[in-house]
Amino acid sequence: MNSYMTRIRMLLLSWFIVMLPAISIAAPRQVVELKPNLQAFPAGNLAIVQDMSGAPQLMFSATTWNNGDGPLVLVAGETDPATLKQKVYQRVFLSDGTFYDRVAGDFVWHPSHNHFHFEDYAVYTLQPFNAPGASARTSAKTSFCVMDNTAVDTTLPRAPNKPVYVICGNAMQGMSVGWGDTYTNQLPGQSIDLTGLPDGDYKLIIEADPKKRLLEINESDNSSCMLLRIGVNSLSLNVLDSTGCSSTGSTVAVSSITPDTAPQGSITPVTIKGSNFAAGMGVSFENGSGARPVASNVTVVDSTTITATVTVTTGGPKNDRVWDVRVGSGVLTNGFAVQP
Repeated sequence: MNSYMTRIRMLLLSWFIVMLPAISIAAPRQVVELKPNLQAFPAGNLAIVQDMSGAPQLMFSATTWNNGDGPLVLVAGETDPATLKQKVYQRVFLSDGTFYDRVAGDFVWHPSHNHFHFEDYAVYTLQPFNAPGASARTSAKTSFCVMDNTAVDTTLPRAPNKPVYVICGNAMQGMSVGWGDTYTNQLPGQSIDLTGLPDGDYKLIIEADPKKRLLEINESDNSSCMLLRIGVNSLSLNVLDSTGCSSTGSTVAVSSITPDTAPQGSITPVTIKGSNFAAGMGVSFENGSGARPVASNVTVVDSTTITATVTVTTGGPKNDRVWDVRVGSGVLTNGFAVQP
């Protein structure tokens, strides 16, 4: 009997030793922070216009969005009786369904927009790139209402199909994963005053969370930059680089414009061919005299094709009616002629 039991014990022990590597003990799942991650798109809908006082203003729309692991949630706290500002806490969610709050800034009442804004959410800066004598300018806009109003990528994990944060309240604001917040160029503060600046090339930079008050996945990808050629007196604007601010990026080349002539007093559809065209690039005519052609309805079809409408007025001298055609940083010398 004893020998029989001994064999049983030995068999069980052998089985246990063989099966031990296959037996796993479930480790407790690590709890992680579901942080947001803010990014800024390059400015859109750019234009230079004169305000009511006649001052030139660079107007533009701006979109920031959240491509992080969790939503950006801003919760109002106590009010400072001296400044009437509400303390703002960022609510950071955890993977186990809990959350914690951390101080992130202040809510202030914005009279022009008639709702509460979060201070220091973003900053707009115009920096000289090749404009001798110019100085940097920033927008007067210093506070923002943060909400879901632009679907960017709802295929991201934890991205809702519908907007969640839709009210600029004084209790809570936020931005869901995969969603963005767009400020159009008609809203107050979506402009930079160009008064006194010389013509030249400038960087337009949009930076989210410039004071690094918000907890994010990555603090180094909050900015966008585009390179502009600005004519302050002529209120002209060309986008030289819509994807960054490098002067050594892909070279824009203009190879042809069809048709390449138009009579005075005419409106002519044209097709421009070249390479490295990008959305937002403008078309202009330079270094001629007399009736200057003006391009409108400019459409970047793809990286090699642009369509536009060219309007030529009447009058002016009859000499040197041949114009250079500019698209972004690319120039077709003597590319377009105005007929009498």
